[in-house]
Amino acid sequence: MHRRGFLGLAAAAGAALFAEGCVTISPLASNGVFPVDAAFSLPDSQTWTRMRQRDDGAGQIVIGVKADQPGLGYLNANSNSYSGFDILIAQMVAAGLGFTPAQVQLTPIASQDRETELENGAVDLVVASYSYTPARAQLVDFAGPYFTTPEALLVARTDASITDLNSVTPSTLVCSVSDSTTINGVQLQNPVTKSTYGECVDALETGQADVIYSDYALLLGYAIEDPDALRLINTNTSTQYYGIGLPLGDAPLQREIDSLLSQAIANGTWRAIFNSTLAPEGLKPDPPTVGNWPSS
Repeated sequence: MHRRGFLGLAAAAGAALFAEGCVTISPLASNGVFPVDAAFSLPDSQTWTRMRQRDDGAGQIVIGVKADQPGLGYLNANSNSYSGFDILIAQMVAAGLGFTPAQVQLTPIASQDRETELENGAVDLVVASYSYTPARAQLVDFAGPYFTTPEALLVARTDASITDLNSVTPSTLVCSVSDSTTINGVQLQNPVTKSTYGECVDALETGQADVIYSDYALLLGYAIEDPDALRLINTNTSTQYYGIGLPLGDAPLQREIDSLLSQAIANGTWRAIFNSTLAPEGLKPDPPTVGNWPSS
């Protein structure tokens, strides 16, 4: 199924040229270029040192992102360019860590590979609708959170049988990108597992799945892409906290990214990024408190 690019970066320039009260919003160009802190140095971070030494000392930061999530992380195949809230957050953080756009490599990453690729050094950071859980925090560190979202169900527009979580039965074909076999306490008889949510949407539209259960912000982009075929149900349950994944034990880098995120929220940059990507979807800006993670 063909998917068009959801939201480009062109709107970002206009979103960043305003100020709210005494708030000064950092410059954000239409191509997503943020002011680079050329003097930044963090020799106590093994990850940052590795990034600075990469490419024969020229420096390069590799960030795992999503490529098929409209509004969050989307790769336009025609222009070979990324767009979305997560993409701009990733570019902003890279600039704050001293890397120019030419030194930033965005690479698609599967949900099931996020911990592994951080552990083996294939990526330096992960900014990919990466929800914090205590279990994941045993394997990688998280900076943030930088975004929160409830969970939702995505169903076919013609399917009136599913109205909420209580509509899901053991025989419901629930598509997921993990090997989850339960939803809302219901043991599924025939879970449908795919590599990406884009593949889950394809399965939903071709009748191979009945429902997708995931984050509201993630599923909303798909619903807006094809409103005649898809219907979104907000379950208003289990708030997800998106964080930036980084290698376990790199406390100096974690603190610096937390600081960059806090500054972006305080000076209006977070709001400008939100306005240029997720606000058109109908979401309301609700910046989280950096460092405030759920206990379970």
